[in-house]
Amino acid sequence: MKQLLTILLLVASLGAYCQWDTAGLRLPRFELTPALSATALMATGAVLTYNPTANGVNLSLRDKVVSSHNPKLHFDDYIQYLPASAPLVLNLCGLKGKHSFNRLLLLEGGSYLLGAGWLNAFKYALAVERPDGSRLNSFPSGHTFTAFTGAEILRREYGEEYPWIAVAGYAVAVTVAAMRIYNNRHWLGDVCAGAGLGILSVTLVYWALD
Repeated sequence: MKQLLTILLLVASLGAYCQWDTAGLRLPRFELTPALSATALMATGAVLTYNPTANGVNLSLRDKVVSSHNPKLHFDDYIQYLPASAPLVLNLCGLKGKHSFNRLLLLEGGSYLLGAGWLNAFKYALAVERPDGSRLNSFPSGHTFTAFTGAEILRREYGEEYPWIAVAGYAVAVTVAAMRIYNNRHWLGDVCAGAGLGILSVTLVYWALD
């Protein structure tokens, strides 16, 4: 039942993001590529979590990366917020992106609000155990969601004119995802789903409000 619910939610989410242009009614343009990439990441996360064969990838990676001798590194608790804060700081410092500060604040706040609702719904409805056995809220990864939401906003605001800023944002996001696995706090499927959820939330909010 959990597997079926996850698949249905993913399919419904993708179907909601189609671009309409009927009888002269044109809605804001929706970027299909980020939506497909995000949905693919979320679907991959679901398969890695619920398919018995694919779940072996989760276990194998954890066994290779995690060791009792690994020192726990907690900088991912802090750098997860760097991509989200970067566009606001850059805007205030005079490096303007596509939107004014107030508009950016609305888009960023809406992205996190929408995504956080989905995130917590998945976490507590699906109740996947963390690899360290601490809690039943592993899927999707919240840290990864936070980092990738910020990175996607950074890409949309500055990527065309300053591509290196977008690359830096995504580099931080990937680092956060990797550290969640290294610290034995999340499975590979968790971080894939968290990344996809972050990108998807931004895509939907920009489509609706931009």
